[in-house]
Amino acid sequence: MNTDMKQKRQIVVGDIHGEIEGFQEILENAGLIDRGRWGGGSDILIQTGDVIDRGPYSREAVDLLKRLQKEAAAAGGKVVRLCGNHELMILQGDFMFADYNDPRSLAHALKEEIMRGSILASYTDGERLYTHAGLRSAIRDILMDEMRAERPGLRSDPIDLSLLSEHINAIFRDAVRDDFPDELHSIFYVGPDRGGGDPYGGIFWCDFSSISPSEEASKIPQIFGHTPTRKNGVKTARRSSLIDIDAGMCRVYGGGRVYLEITPEGRVLQHSKTRSGWTITPLS
Repeated sequence: MNTDMKQKRQIVVGDIHGEIEGFQEILENAGLIDRGRWGGGSDILIQTGDVIDRGPYSREAVDLLKRLQKEAAAAGGKVVRLCGNHELMILQGDFMFADYNDPRSLAHALKEEIMRGSILASYTDGERLYTHAGLRSAIRDILMDEMRAERPGLRSDPIDLSLLSEHINAIFRDAVRDDFPDELHSIFYVGPDRGGGDPYGGIFWCDFSSISPSEEASKIPQIFGHTPTRKNGVKTARRSSLIDIDAGMCRVYGGGRVYLEITPEGRVLQHSKTRSGWTITPLS
């Protein structure tokens, strides 16, 4: 684990989709907010994208994350905000699911935050890679070839997750800055399982059912969202090296209240709300 991650607790939350009350409930149970303000001290919150659309309070959820990001930084903590496919859609001018006023202005504001580095496509804690929908091995190989071309002699085993994440984020920023050129990088691919014409889905569009069978993809431990589990818990594959955190927080997907806690010792704990209260389940 990276030195700056040691002794810091990490909380991972999946797709919000405008369900701000559910998100606040999770943050309160995790001890990250106190009376609506950041109360997590040096803790790290990782939110895997799809903050907007479907639920009733998209803009409010974006504003909350933006404010908490500033408050956490002032307290020695951190809020990592990842871009999901729904944010990507409005950035590309597709407002099909935008159920709030003036999505164009939100897209402009998100673009500015991406350029400042406040919203990322990828993040790593040194142990795992975090993206919205997961990184398939076919796209990973493309990225590694690009990195080796820039850095002759770069080892591919083990993969340097920091360099990989930086490379993904540079591709993402360049595409956003250039208003998404016609020839998009493979990280933006939309595969057939999501109605696209590419052979496989990129990090914003990959479906859990397409990445979970892959032994090669699991060579990088990953946590991602995007595919609603439609149960009150996460989905795992390959001895929990692949974890789908999207438990359907939005009532459209069942209203699940689930998050992951990664302890300073590296234990991964699933927190889920049931009728009798919150339960904790260790993941192997």
